[in-house]
Amino acid sequence: MSRLPLALALALGFATPAFAADSTPGPVAPAAPFAAKTKSRPAIGLGLTVAFGSGRVETGIGLRVFSGNRRNRAVGSLSLDYMFNSQSLRAGVGVAYLGNNIFGGADVGYNFTHRDIDFGLNLGGANTRRGNVQAPAPVAPPVTTAE
Repeated sequence: MSRLPLALALALGFATPAFAADSTPGPVAPAAPFAAKTKSRPAIGLGLTVAFGSGRVETGIGLRVFSGNRRNRAVGSLSLDYMFNSQSLRAGVGVAYLGNNIFGGADVGYNFTHRDIDFGLNLGGANTRRGNVQAPAPVAPPVTTAE
């Protein structure tokens, strides 16, 4: 067995060091750290934003990308808002709570027209999923005995 594919399998978590010591070919089980993770993809949201900063209060509409899509969880968010009052774009980084296809969040943003940093509150809709889905259990490689 070539060492390069084995090194790649170890790096990606498809083989364990115990399997690497045995050079006999056979099925490879995923490593335990990778098998315990849940499958969560980013969620996309569209919502309203109210931004406070530099003595102004602005409202806008924004597109958000969340770090996960599971319901009833706190997640990170990246956003791009169009602010109605100043007709400008605002980029933001923050946190949000995902509910049943809705979100509420807070972020710190940068208004490109005013060139200043502000604080925003957001509320809107997002594509969320139930939170109890987990990755399948790992399959153990077959045990062979030498006779």
